[in-house]
Amino acid sequence: MTAGDLPKQGFQSLKAGSKNPKEVEAYYNDWAETYNDTLKDWNYRAADDAAEALAGCVKPGGAILDVGCGTGLLAAALRDRFDCGVEGLDISAASLEIATRHGNYARLQRHDLQVIPLPLADDAFDAAACVGVMTYIEDAEALLTDLCRIVRAGGHILFTHREDRWAEEAFDALVGDMEKRRFWSPVMISEPKPYLPCNEDFSDDIGVIHALFRVKPG
Repeated sequence: MTAGDLPKQGFQSLKAGSKNPKEVEAYYNDWAETYNDTLKDWNYRAADDAAEALAGCVKPGGAILDVGCGTGLLAAALRDRFDCGVEGLDISAASLEIATRHGNYARLQRHDLQVIPLPLADDAFDAAACVGVMTYIEDAEALLTDLCRIVRAGGHILFTHREDRWAEEAFDALVGDMEKRRFWSPVMISEPKPYLPCNEDFSDDIGVIHALFRVKPG
């Protein structure tokens, strides 16, 4: 599938995105079967970069929550790097079906990430990762705050966001406010990295920021 062949159901382009859960679900259900191949063609590296960052701060055997796991690219990248247990949440049933086939998850659940709290216990994970998801979340602070509930004290939360949306949605202020309220402390906020360099709508114009935080710093 090429950029021009992407499903038009729901929102009208990947670049525009949507914060309507039904539109996001329909879009990714349509795309699921060819998603991994398309991302490879676009030279997508966000999942690999996120896995590399998590491998540096989660001990072998750690439990990681993949928030918006899709077809399972992050879990595959994590399992390539170190032994860990990964659970996943996603709104797209078709994507979860494909993730199940690859066998990299201890557990998968279908869930709308805009419905908070997430269906997970307090202090259940050593880390949570939310890669390529923030574009679709209306209340990012609510989701990130709930992840601080789910991740153990001293654990880590990693998320990515497009550099254009980071500025438009005032993420510097959001993450700074959460630090002041002692939900987390920053470990790393990257400069924009290439996101979808071989996609004509993104190219070199829209990069992705990786943000890593330590939860409940004491």
